[in-house]
Amino acid sequence: MRKLLWLAVLLALVLLPLGAYVRLSQAGLGCPDWPGCYGQLSPAHAAAAIERAMQLQPDGPVSPDKAWKEMAHRYLAAALGVLLFCLWWQAWRQAQRLAMASLLLLVLLLQAMLGMLTVTLQLRPWVVTSHLLLGMSLFALLLAAARRAQPRVAVLPAHGRLVTLLLLLVLGQIALGGWMAANHAALACQGFPRCNGQWWPDMQFTVTPPAWPWAVGTSVALPAAALVALHWLHRLGALLLLCVLCCVVGGLWRYPVLRRSLCLLVLLAGLQLLLGMLNVLWLRPLPLALAHHVFAMLLLAQALGIRCRVQPSACWHGLRAVRRRAFLAGRMLPRAWPGRRSGAQGE
Repeated sequence: MRKLLWLAVLLALVLLPLGAYVRLSQAGLGCPDWPGCYGQLSPAHAAAAIERAMQLQPDGPVSPDKAWKEMAHRYLAAALGVLLFCLWWQAWRQAQRLAMASLLLLVLLLQAMLGMLTVTLQLRPWVVTSHLLLGMSLFALLLAAARRAQPRVAVLPAHGRLVTLLLLLVLGQIALGGWMAANHAALACQGFPRCNGQWWPDMQFTVTPPAWPWAVGTSVALPAAALVALHWLHRLGALLLLCVLCCVVGGLWRYPVLRRSLCLLVLLAGLQLLLGMLNVLWLRPLPLALAHHVFAMLLLAQALGIRCRVQPSACWHGLRAVRRRAFLAGRMLPRAWPGRRSGAQGE
């Protein structure tokens, strides 16, 4: 099962960047049906249909090159589905880690459904964002399950809450970045750190949505001020994430066993911030946009890995209650916290 998990991690590590490449190269509708390509197994079998579509729309989303990109992504997704089904079957036979295997298989099935909706609803922004967020969550869950054998570290409850907050902020940033990219707002703010030459640009936060946002053909382009608001919120979210990251590193640095993971987390966050700045300054070239996607995926996986390793210990609550009772009784216990070094031999 461990070998199957690591093989699934490696396959997801290829599959997710490939999906980002398909989206960034405007090949998401290279095959406008699902799961095949014009009802065929491969673009080679659907060559006549692709040729007719190109004659109708020479500059449209369909071409042999885009169709092969889209189908390669689907082939790899199907391979990951088979692999996770084998993992679930092995877990059921051995009667161990069945809940974990069932969760991974369920997330993949939901991801496949969103992939179908992405094509059939013609790249609706909410579907594209959900597809991106769930795919990154699947990779993070796979990596956390593969690294489950690592020992857990008892930490203060406040430190556990900080790591949870960091994980939620990373998920929120990925969702906001996906929503921004799906609405083509990645270049709505020119320049860095200012936006279009202003520290607080003109923004619009209230937009009337279409009547049926899940229906085909009802996509409404957001106004320019709303696109600027999306981009600016993504930058502010990155600033908030950086502040919480500093608090997490400062709080968990007292545990030597976590320092290597914290250093990797800081490195990934720094590279992600640098890639975000370069994408704005260099007008979002495809290699940098793809690297920004990959490092977001790795940052989420590392944050989830640290959250799975820390374990808020109940002894902190018990010690706090004992101190409170001692204080009310008129005497104060010495502040000997577990996990903190002390020169006394009896502590």
